[in-house]
Amino acid sequence: MVSLADQNQDRNLLTQFLRTIQYQNSSGQKTYGNALSILRAIFEASGQQHLLYLVKLRKLWFAEIDKFLARNAYPRNISVLRQFTVNADFIQKLLQAGVSADFLQVAEKLNGESFKGSAQLNGKLQKKLKRLLSSEETELLKHKVRFKPQQTILHLTVYDGSISQALRFETEAYLRMFQRLLPELKLDDIRCHVGDLGQAQFDQTQVALLAKDWHLVTPEAVHQNCMPAFLHRVSRAHAVLVLYVSSAEGLELLNRTPGVEWLVQHLYKQRSELQDVLQKIAFVPRPELDLEQVRLRSFMLGDIPLEKSAVEAAKESSSLSADSAKKSMSAREQFAKINRELRRKPAET
Repeated sequence: MVSLADQNQDRNLLTQFLRTIQYQNSSGQKTYGNALSILRAIFEASGQQHLLYLVKLRKLWFAEIDKFLARNAYPRNISVLRQFTVNADFIQKLLQAGVSADFLQVAEKLNGESFKGSAQLNGKLQKKLKRLLSSEETELLKHKVRFKPQQTILHLTVYDGSISQALRFETEAYLRMFQRLLPELKLDDIRCHVGDLGQAQFDQTQVALLAKDWHLVTPEAVHQNCMPAFLHRVSRAHAVLVLYVSSAEGLELLNRTPGVEWLVQHLYKQRSELQDVLQKIAFVPRPELDLEQVRLRSFMLGDIPLEKSAVEAAKESSSLSADSAKKSMSAREQFAKINRELRRKPAET
């Protein structure tokens, strides 16, 4: 039974989310946007805006892409390279924040240098300081450092190295083709990864099925701190299940109890078919991602529908009246509805 406090909290989160995506009901002056724009807003609000383009590209792949590319490659992922450059403005912000003299001095020495991630920047600062960053300094960097997107890259799985080389020679031509098919997405580069095309699609489906029942097949301490993200193929016979962990504390807990070896054996007992799919587990900290975002991403890439029970449970737990429920559809219900529409009408999408 859902408590009243939980219901109120869910309602507040829903209200905040609908305001974030500027959701309008049909009784207002503005009408609902089309399914694609609403879905895009949902993904942007969750920090997964490129996932929609990847799903759309996969739907177009065998119908709109030239035969050579469609037969020999398959869209694997879309990533964004981000960069931060230390400049005078950043140093001024540190000065105004009242950082320690040694920290400010090191930052001034790094003026003009660029970094591709927080780990790289923090590591360089610690190396120059010859000490660990304090919790206050780490928190300050989170608020003052903004990594700007530099390149958007389409990653393709190809079955042979010669295909990768051939695509590299024609990168510019294929970038123009993708620009024509997806004008809303500006791709800067294409990178190929050699692998089994059928195996890659099979692996993503397995991850999606595992994410779907993650809360059922793992102990509470596990599913509250991590979520299946993808399978990394070291070789045809060796795969590593990558689990995104929601916090540094969760990572420490999972490594200590139950540990990767126990979790592998536990998954084998719960799902015997996984013995032929994965051989190892790797925990990867991703505190900037919500575990539910990771789960929804697995659903979309694995091409399986959202579970019906979750949608029904959301309807039953809502304390809104029937009229207001129509005007304030939850994000999960909205997502499921649009997903069904997209599946029914791929050509319109």
